[in-house]
Amino acid sequence: MVHRDSLRPCPLARITLFVLVLVLGCQVTLSVRTVSAAGSGTEAIQGLGSYFLTLPHGGIKMAVAVLGAVVGGLGFVFTGGDKATANKIWGPSLGGEYVITPEHIRGEKDLPFFGKAPAN
Repeated sequence: MVHRDSLRPCPLARITLFVLVLVLGCQVTLSVRTVSAAGSGTEAIQGLGSYFLTLPHGGIKMAVAVLGAVVGGLGFVFTGGDKATANKIWGPSLGGEYVITPEHIRGEKDLPFFGKAPAN
């Protein structure tokens, strides 16, 4: 039989929960004030934009990288172990940018999809 008193949280649990909610609430409020004090919030919008643009870009880039790794491995095998041939495939397919950052959105940084082939 369960007593009604045993279901009540102890005072330490109540205090811990209260402090946790208070701390998390203050941090959210402070971060919102910091962003709103910065101006129109363009940094936050650019951050969200980079996150949502990274999802399709990163997925497609990962698919290209996996296919390039497989094809480069096959090129290595079918050329009798010629690493230069494999590197010519691996360099462009595995290189490049996987994540879009706010610097890419602002145009401060290039966004290469393919990497550079190694110089032999």
